[in-house]
Amino acid sequence: MTFTWPDTLIEIGTIALLAIVLRGLLKRLIRRWVKSVRARADSEHEKLTSRAADVLAKAGSMNSERQQHRARTLGTMLGSLVDAIIGLVAIFMILEALGLNIMPALASAGIGGVALGFGAQSLVKDIISGVFLMLEDQLGVGDYIDVDDVHGTVLSLALRVTKVQGDNGEIWYVRNGEIVTLGNRTQGWSSGTVEIPVSPNEDPQTILGLLTTVAEELDTDETWHEQMIEAPNVLGLTKFENGQAIYAVVVKCPGNKQWALEREVRARAIAALRKAGVHVSWPTNLTS
Repeated sequence: MTFTWPDTLIEIGTIALLAIVLRGLLKRLIRRWVKSVRARADSEHEKLTSRAADVLAKAGSMNSERQQHRARTLGTMLGSLVDAIIGLVAIFMILEALGLNIMPALASAGIGGVALGFGAQSLVKDIISGVFLMLEDQLGVGDYIDVDDVHGTVLSLALRVTKVQGDNGEIWYVRNGEIVTLGNRTQGWSSGTVEIPVSPNEDPQTILGLLTTVAEELDTDETWHEQMIEAPNVLGLTKFENGQAIYAVVVKCPGNKQWALEREVRARAIAALRKAGVHVSWPTNLTS
C-alpha cells in the first residue's frame, strides 16, 4: 500500500466525484423513465370513455395504478443496482490508487462467475425472465393467458416457474425463460359477436328494429350495463349462409368476459323475435 501526498488524495477525490456525478445522472435517467411510464399509463386511461374506464377498472382489466406502482418498484430496484455497481467499481479504483493489488481477487471472482454461469445459465435465465414478467405487468394471478399451446388461468407466478390451470383443469408449469410470446386475454377489453339466423323472407327493417330494442333494453339493465364498455352495436344483416339471413350484434366488455354477454344477447334476441312472430332459423348441419 502506497500513499503519495497529495497525488493519491487528489486521485481518490476525483474517483469519488466522478462516481457521485455518474450516480446522479443515472438516477435522473431512471426517474425520467419512471415518469414516462406513469404518463403513458395515464394517457391510456384518458383515451377511454368514462364508462369504459370505470368498467375496466372494476374488472381489473386496466389498472393504471398497478402499472405505476410496478414502474416505481422497478425504478427503485434499478437505483439500488446502480448504487451497488458504481460503489463497487469506485471502491476497487480507490484500492488500486492506494497501491493494493486487486487483480487476483478480480480474476478469482471472474473464474467463479464463469463457472456459475455455465452451470446455472438456464436457472438464471428463468429468474431474470420472471422478474421482468412481474415488473412489466405482463401477467398476474387470475389472468387468462396463451403461451404457445398452453391456454389457461394463472394460478401462481414465481421467479422461475409460472403455474397455469388449463380449461380442462390440468395444471401446466411453464418455465419463465421459455416464454417468448405471451397473450393476456384479461388485460384490456374483449368483443363478442352474436349471430342471429332468421328466414331470408323476413323484413330486414323489422329485424333491425327488434334487435335494436333488445340492445337498448340490455344496456339499460343495471346488471348488464356495468359489464359492458359500451352499448351493444347492432351491425344488421351481415351475410346469407345455408339459406339463412345472418344478423349480427357486437358487445364490448372487459377482457375474456364476453361469453355471458353473448349468451344473454342471444337469449333475449331469440325471445323477442319469436314474440314478434319472426321465424328464427336453426343450423341445418345439426345431427340428432
